[in-house]
Amino acid sequence: MEGLLILLSPLIAFLVIGLFGSRLGDMASAILCVLGGLFSFLFSLWATAKALQEPFSVKLYDFLPLGNYTLSLGLYFDPLSSITASVVTFVATLIFIYSIGYMSNLFGQWTFKFYAYLSLFLFAMLLIVLSDNLLGIFFGWEGVGLASYLLIGYFHTQKKAANASLEAFTLNRIGDWFFLFGIIASFYLFGTLNIVEIFSKLSGVDKALLGLACLLLFGGAVGKSGQLPLHTWLPNAMAGPTPVSALLHAATMVAAGVYMVARLYPMFESAPQSLKVVAVIGGLTALFAALAATSHTDIKKIIAFSTMSQLGLMFLALGLGDKVAAMFHLTTHAFFKALLFLSAGSIIHAFHHHVHDIYEVGNLKKYMPITYASFLVGALALAGIFPLSGFWSKDMIVATAYEASFGWGLLASVVSLLTAYYIFREGFVMFHGKERHHGEEPHESPGVMLVPMVVLSIMAVVAGFFEGWYSKVFGAEKELHLNIAVLSVAIGLTGIAIAYVVYIKGIINPEKAYEALKPLHTTFKEQFFTERLYHKVLAKGYMSLSRVLFLVGDRFIIDGFLNLLNFLYFKVVKFLWMKLDIMLVDLLINGVARLTYWTGKKVRNIQTGLLNNYVSFLLMGVILILGIILYSMR
Repeated sequence: MEGLLILLSPLIAFLVIGLFGSRLGDMASAILCVLGGLFSFLFSLWATAKALQEPFSVKLYDFLPLGNYTLSLGLYFDPLSSITASVVTFVATLIFIYSIGYMSNLFGQWTFKFYAYLSLFLFAMLLIVLSDNLLGIFFGWEGVGLASYLLIGYFHTQKKAANASLEAFTLNRIGDWFFLFGIIASFYLFGTLNIVEIFSKLSGVDKALLGLACLLLFGGAVGKSGQLPLHTWLPNAMAGPTPVSALLHAATMVAAGVYMVARLYPMFESAPQSLKVVAVIGGLTALFAALAATSHTDIKKIIAFSTMSQLGLMFLALGLGDKVAAMFHLTTHAFFKALLFLSAGSIIHAFHHHVHDIYEVGNLKKYMPITYASFLVGALALAGIFPLSGFWSKDMIVATAYEASFGWGLLASVVSLLTAYYIFREGFVMFHGKERHHGEEPHESPGVMLVPMVVLSIMAVVAGFFEGWYSKVFGAEKELHLNIAVLSVAIGLTGIAIAYVVYIKGIINPEKAYEALKPLHTTFKEQFFTERLYHKVLAKGYMSLSRVLFLVGDRFIIDGFLNLLNFLYFKVVKFLWMKLDIMLVDLLINGVARLTYWTGKKVRNIQTGLLNNYVSFLLMGVILILGIILYSMR
């Protein structure tokens, strides 16, 4: 029952807020949302303690009979699902608390809907994490897609937010089609959608078809986790409120893709060619997003590109065969990435949501010391500096990359260098740079926002020390590679040093550097022109083609043909019908008269007035009648 309550807590919060939120009020709805997340977290801890001893299942109900097989929905608790559920609910609860302060200025404007959507988001993510079969995962998969659409476009009166939500929905639908076909292929191969049953049948299936099924499933992960080429929605999703960005990037939607591959990892291991694709897509995305982040100036987009890059590293680890490293980095990443987003939201909140560019603020260290300390902890963890959590988890991935090949290790090291540079570039400009704000002085955020940031800061510091326990739980003892650890820290410090020299000391003028490297800078900022390709060429090209097809196919061909039929009807058919109508009227009216006249004319010849003629007719009649009688008596 407690396992089921993990799901029911946010679901009940969603239903109650959605149905009665207008009566409860915004604050009561926010508290109910927080309680739903908190109870779900407490039940997740109980399930984790039990699952670490022995995995267990919770059957919900039989969903659909298919011949001799019945699709059932249920929950499965093992170390992977239960630990992930605990992390998701813990981070989500802190974000829910933070959102009370962040959204307070909108209270009284139907903000209760925002908290209903947050609860729905958490419920859908937990359905992905805890489902024991692909059908339940798919329901959760679509649920997070719906919730993200509603939350990214929460400020729907703003064109930017409306477009971002539509883009996220569209690109995720593309990935979802791949995912759906992957589920169908899996059912064709195994005759079941239950994950445990699938794992037991892996040895007896065609490896080529299994590889295809894995690639289709991974296509869904590419869309959900914002990997190349379905990536443009992820940075643009920053148009939503900051708590949404934090939840989206740290605990729910984008983490779903990595988790799904890890959940079905025995399938991918049985089709090693599919893992090579996962590694290539992950590695390219990690480098691509890191380069894009070095040139962007939007406060939240820089962190969003960082998420895309870190997820790429996780997929790289999965592709290279290290599920533990990928999932441990996903866990630590949830803490420090949520922390970075909440710190960014604290800055945006201080300026009444009017500031979104790092060059619009400066010297915030003086005015917002707690936000500064929180951002610094998150940045150090992201950069992989010892002893923060990012050092331990990223070191595992870098070590795995070098063990696979020098090329993969070099790529991971370059991404780590760029990561340290761009995140401290953002921090140095905002907290140490020249004061650029005008009017009202910025101030520290309220306590309801700061407390979650402080808690996440603590977790960003200490979570890495659970590396040994985490690896042991999954039966993969990891040793610290001292040379890799030293290299990782050195790379991180180098990236920080470059940012310090450029943005604090001013030894290199960044504007002149950008101007000197303008083609390269523009390429990175434009995401290698992929967004422009999608928006300007593919999207507008599709719309232009639609207009041409509308004008030529619909207006000219279809409407032209209909107009021709209309013309023929009114000018020809109707004319002939009128003629035929006149003829029919003439036949019915005048024809009857003529027939009557002709018949009368012929019949009156019988009336001669002569008696002998009448006697002759009478005799003929009698003879005819007698003949009929005699014939009938025969």
